[in-house]
Amino acid sequence: MALKDKSGKVVYTNITRGVFFRAAFKSGYSKSKVLQLIEDAAKRYGVDSALVKAIAKIESDYNPMATSSKSAKGVMQLMDKTAKFYGVEDPYDVEQNIKGGVLFLKHLIEKYHDVRLVAAAYNAGETAVDRYKGIPPYAETRRYVEKFLRVYKGGYRLAVKHRYTHRSFRRIVYKNGVFTNLKAGLW
Repeated sequence: MALKDKSGKVVYTNITRGVFFRAAFKSGYSKSKVLQLIEDAAKRYGVDSALVKAIAKIESDYNPMATSSKSAKGVMQLMDKTAKFYGVEDPYDVEQNIKGGVLFLKHLIEKYHDVRLVAAAYNAGETAVDRYKGIPPYAETRRYVEKFLRVYKGGYRLAVKHRYTHRSFRRIVYKNGVFTNLKAGLW
């Protein structure tokens, strides 16, 4: 696993996940602080915080120092091009990273109006989702979307809990300044 220390130097480690996770938060950001920053940014930009939290959980497990093998960085695992587009100068700056990730998710929500496609585009890119007119046939992306639906609090579990069809909870609409996939009576 690779991460950057405070000086910006890339460090590779084989330390177990729990130890690594605690070490990553030496930056001063506890998991609860990261979750609060997600709540604040989601509210500020009108995006469902449960959706943002689900993406952050899957991407980095809320680790502000995470770096993927494909060079995605930070809590929201932003690629350099995406980070730059959304004004993120330092992808390891937790607040900038979350803001960039939330703005990117807002764009994907406005474009696709379907949480499955939003998750697929976050993982495989908009080009792939557009090319295949839906979830791309990549095994990694399909697993990612399934995992997202399990983690996302407003997704599959909520649909089952309220005995509505799974499909009725997929569409995202803009209501009262917030993007949501819940029917009016449920929120």
